[in-house]
Amino acid sequence: MDQEIPFLKSLQHKEEKAYRFLYLNYYVPLVLFARKYVTDEEIAKDLVQDFFISMLQQEVTFKNLVALKVYLYNGVKNKALNHLRHQEIQAQYETRTLESGDESEEFWDRVIEEDLYARLLTSIEKLPTQYRRVMQLTLQGFKIAEIAEIMGISVETAKEYKKTGKKRLSEKLRGNSFYPLFIGILFS
Repeated sequence: MDQEIPFLKSLQHKEEKAYRFLYLNYYVPLVLFARKYVTDEEIAKDLVQDFFISMLQQEVTFKNLVALKVYLYNGVKNKALNHLRHQEIQAQYETRTLESGDESEEFWDRVIEEDLYARLLTSIEKLPTQYRRVMQLTLQGFKIAEIAEIMGISVETAKEYKKTGKKRLSEKLRGNSFYPLFIGILFS
């Protein structure tokens, strides 16, 4: 408990020793946790490693160790669920492609979808810091209450950042009629 505050500050300042401690103490439990969602151990390891890498790229602050643990386990759970969703979507795509026999049309739909998503991510990167963080955490699957806790803000403030972020994204991307629908679905 005496070391909790210095450790959390060290983590906030992205000090290597804090991340090393985090990795050494949470990697194995998080892999075991991920295995509850994905049966392949290698995939579970990859998901946890990806999560730690994404954590390095974010600016996160934790009030206490409980908040940190909630963040870690929710983050890995969301990575696992996103992986499962991706597998399901890929299986549906393969089934549809086999059934329809029209691979070309599906290919171009996929290209358009990926282009749309890439442009959206580029636009999110241009948002002010707080709006950007809310939108990124939303895309990672966090609920608004979790986002508020991670960012150390009220739920109402997080909701306002999300609402304004959606509005700003819609304004930036208004040239294409697909974007408002896409933004509405992704950030509902």
